[in-house]
Amino acid sequence: MKRLLILLGTLLGVAPAHADDTIATYAIVIGSNAGGPGQAELHFAEDDARKVAGVLTDLGGYTAGTVDVIVHPTPQVVRDKLAALATRVQADVAAGRQARVFFYYSGHARADAIDLGGDQLPLPELRQRLFAVPATLTVVVLDACQSGAFSRVKGATPAADFSFSSKQRLDATGIAVLASSSGSELSQESERLRGSYFTHHFLVGLRGAGDANHDGEVSIDEAYRYAYHQTLLATAETAVGGQHVSFEVDLKGHGEVPLSFPVRATSALELPVALEGQTVVESRVAHAVIAETYKAKGAAVRIAVAPGDYSVLVRANGRVARCEVTAPATIDVARCPSEAIEIGRPKGGRGWDRATRVELDGFAGGEHADGYTQTLTNFSYRAQDVAASAGLGAIGLRRVHDYLWVGGALASTGSPQWTRAEGNMPSLEFSWSTTTVLGLAHAELPFTQSGRTAIYARAGLGLGIGRTHFVDVDGKTDDQTYFGPAATIGAGLHFDLTLIAHAGITLGYQFDYARVIDNEIGDTHASGGHRIVAGLSWSY
Repeated sequence: MKRLLILLGTLLGVAPAHADDTIATYAIVIGSNAGGPGQAELHFAEDDARKVAGVLTDLGGYTAGTVDVIVHPTPQVVRDKLAALATRVQADVAAGRQARVFFYYSGHARADAIDLGGDQLPLPELRQRLFAVPATLTVVVLDACQSGAFSRVKGATPAADFSFSSKQRLDATGIAVLASSSGSELSQESERLRGSYFTHHFLVGLRGAGDANHDGEVSIDEAYRYAYHQTLLATAETAVGGQHVSFEVDLKGHGEVPLSFPVRATSALELPVALEGQTVVESRVAHAVIAETYKAKGAAVRIAVAPGDYSVLVRANGRVARCEVTAPATIDVARCPSEAIEIGRPKGGRGWDRATRVELDGFAGGEHADGYTQTLTNFSYRAQDVAASAGLGAIGLRRVHDYLWVGGALASTGSPQWTRAEGNMPSLEFSWSTTTVLGLAHAELPFTQSGRTAIYARAGLGLGIGRTHFVDVDGKTDDQTYFGPAATIGAGLHFDLTLIAHAGITLGYQFDYARVIDNEIGDTHASGGHRIVAGLSWSY
């Protein structure tokens, strides 16, 4: 039994001082933000790789010299790193030492390859090179779209539920593969978490939230269970849909394989037995979410963190409590200020946490009819096309509340062309354009759970600038400029695009009014009218 405990403690690089020193540990951790053809650049894959390396050295027992962090590599760099690793492990085996290998990749992937910028590394080749390394234990963690296909290459079936990873099938020798999605699913990043859903929850599990039996260690089985649950919950309401972590094991014998040892951390935040609710831990220095988990009542949860200042938010029973603490600490929600949770805020909307939006609009509709246009008609002028009033606009908005934005709008509209026939002489021509500069208030209410589709209403008030253009029978022109008040009001729908990050489409109606153009008999034209609007926006 003692020898078994020593062996478990030494797996993946952590061992008590008196343990067998014939075990070597290695980790290759890869992150690549680069997108290939038809793929958008990722935001957090390389950061995720650095976070994984940090947890391995902080809680997994690795030293900096045994963790090789590689960002934005080419396929050949990965081949060279694996070849060098195989050589080192072969030397360990020849010297009578066991070897443990941890491999992590975060980036783009297709069903049959991982994408490294413009190049690809086929999954069958990656699998063959990894498992050609003669390690006693190989743990592979893949965070990429369709990463579950890594297991399918061999013919293994990804786990449908946790029974696939039963403790009876785990051992200290063999392979284990955790993939962020099934062979046909898309993996997802989170702007709020500033990382991928899977890697975030996998690391939270390793920090201690996944320690289901409270033995101070997080096994492969526990890490998978936690990452599966939390990733599926977090992605169930996104537009892409639920993301199922898959698990393949080919381990012989009995026994659990620990991946991390949060009990040995020098600093932690403890969520006590009585605490219950959705809990978010944020670093006040880095302004980053360190952990997000649902804490059930009845068992304490210890989350290993670095010493420092943290904000802990607990949502339960219609209220949210904010606790400002310095780790190590135990969270006492009763002593923390709390407030009611605002109802109706969507979860998972890709643009919900972005505070600035730029929008380009095109609009068209009939020109407003009034005494000014009637006078033109009385003087035998005829509009060539009464529906030809159209224009372009640019809008800038800044979110100041959950549902309220403020900003400005600049628009220019051209009127229909009015003409008057003069016998055999060239026709008289008259037209005008209107430019408006407005302050704008914009209210937006999402009505889907994902937050990607919203109803909006907006109103603006400001300055209108009208410019008339007259051409007489001799071709001479006369231009006049006028100033006056302008306003707009409108409503419609805003859609976040699924395939283009940060982009959105606006479809709606607006009524424009700019009382700016005068004639010599006292008529003033209110330029504008009923308009159909279509726009393209960019949020950040």
